[in-house]
Amino acid sequence: MPKLSIIIPLYNEAGHLMKNLQSLLAQTNPDFEVILVDDGSTDQTNALASSWVQEHSQFRLLTLPSNQGISSARNAGIKEAQGELITFIDGDDWVEPNYTDFFLRCFTYYHLDLAVCGYIKEPPKKNAKIPTTTIQGFCDQAEVIRQITKMSGSVMGYTWNKVYRTDLIRKYQLEFDPDISLMEDQIFNVQYAVHAQNFYIQSPPLYHYWQHEDSASHTHDLESAKSIGLANYRIAKIILANKKSSSNSNSPSDYDFS
Repeated sequence: MPKLSIIIPLYNEAGHLMKNLQSLLAQTNPDFEVILVDDGSTDQTNALASSWVQEHSQFRLLTLPSNQGISSARNAGIKEAQGELITFIDGDDWVEPNYTDFFLRCFTYYHLDLAVCGYIKEPPKKNAKIPTTTIQGFCDQAEVIRQITKMSGSVMGYTWNKVYRTDLIRKYQLEFDPDISLMEDQIFNVQYAVHAQNFYIQSPPLYHYWQHEDSASHTHDLESAKSIGLANYRIAKIILANKKSSSNSNSPSDYDFS
């Protein structure tokens, strides 16, 4: 059984997929499996993924019958995961050769529920700085939620720079919300954090995040605004419920999002 399950939702990623897969094949620590979830692609993504899994036994392909969205694809991957740990990578991104080794070492040496690494935005812009954080090492629940919900830094609400415990996800039946198109990963992270206790943050930039100019994160329309508003409402609701629970158990929490 692999230690780490890497879930990669795919939708029309034919132009970027091979770089992603080759970066995973080059990992220095091979104790992982990769679950490719084709979310109804209409280009050559499925054909490329099918050919790849036939040649590499660490990789599996799950094909959804129609395009259901990234949340549903990730949820399908969670159900198929066999590893003790889980992470999520986007199909057009890639990772450094020691990406898996960093996380596997973290969970081997420390009793953790969540580990975080840094990332690099691609393509690099002139004078762009690698996102950093002043938080290094172990931190408490309030601090990690603060970092997840910040608008900048090396943590934020992404899932691809974080590794989670599979048993915690399944114990609390955590999943991604399929009814919103933005910030679904931030909601998932906050949901996970309120059920977790041991957090570890380091900022080596091990993940390459490809930003498209026409991506959803750069699009400002009515539907996007609706998703952002709904996501922020759900996040606030989770945090307030957890704060109330902590207060009732005489375990004070102090969330400061300034």
